[in-house]
Amino acid sequence: MCIPAARPRFADLLGITLSLTCLVHCLALPLLILLAPALGTWIAMPEWVHEAILMLALPAATFAMKDGWRRHGRALPAMLAATGVGFLAAGLAAHEGWLALPDPESTDRLLTSLGAVALVTAHLLNWRWRHDFREHLR
Repeated sequence: MCIPAARPRFADLLGITLSLTCLVHCLALPLLILLAPALGTWIAMPEWVHEAILMLALPAATFAMKDGWRRHGRALPAMLAATGVGFLAAGLAAHEGWLALPDPESTDRLLTSLGAVALVTAHLLNWRWRHDFREHLR
């Protein structure tokens, strides 16, 4: 059980981990598949991975950014997180074929990668600024 002060830190850590996992999935996996087509069937991700990442990233980002805003009062991390989640959702829409695109697979990779980078940046800024704020209180 996390103590109350550790929960926002855990949410940031979870958000960073999920975002980096998403980025590795979107960039490294296609590269591995391109370099070693025989391994493609062994390392293929199930279809539900995109939905799961989005459904985990959204509450982690919301909780972490809300606490960060309360502690340091800076909007940039929350704006980056909202942008990142929006890119993840758009990537999911491209992946699922909900958008009429000429190349949904490449669009999915691009949007999801942009979302992951935005979320990692948001969580890192949030973590840093929350830490800086605590240091000023001492």
